[in-house]
Amino acid sequence: MKYRVDCYIPKAFEAIEKVRIKDKGFIDNDGYIPNEYKGYIASLGANIIQAGIRAALIFYEEAESGSKSDKRLVNAAIKYIISNDGDFSDYESSKVHELSKVLEGLSPEDCQQKAEEIMDAATALKLALRTYKMK
Repeated sequence: MKYRVDCYIPKAFEAIEKVRIKDKGFIDNDGYIPNEYKGYIASLGANIIQAGIRAALIFYEEAESGSKSDKRLVNAAIKYIISNDGDFSDYESSKVHELSKVLEGLSPEDCQQKAEEIMDAATALKLALRTYKMK
């Protein structure tokens, strides 16, 4: 786990810079990241443990969640981090945040493995976010 988190950190920085949903990214026009993202990423792990991986991810996929900032960016960034295909041209599309789709059709063992990857990517994202200025 620790090794994978270390490997994911550079991709987490890329995700913070590149991932956008409908022209909105983590970093605002003033070069800051809203404080809400620190809370969203911190609560993701607890949500996964409490409700299960699929339920927690679906919760973060709602466009109209009433949140101050767009939670879907967290899922989109994690999907970017764990993706191995190298093609990130669609990361501005409306469906990129649907991280729960990567669990569909997996055996229980593969689903557990993917859940561990998602948790490691979330940890790397959390560590990377801490290096940016927040407001």
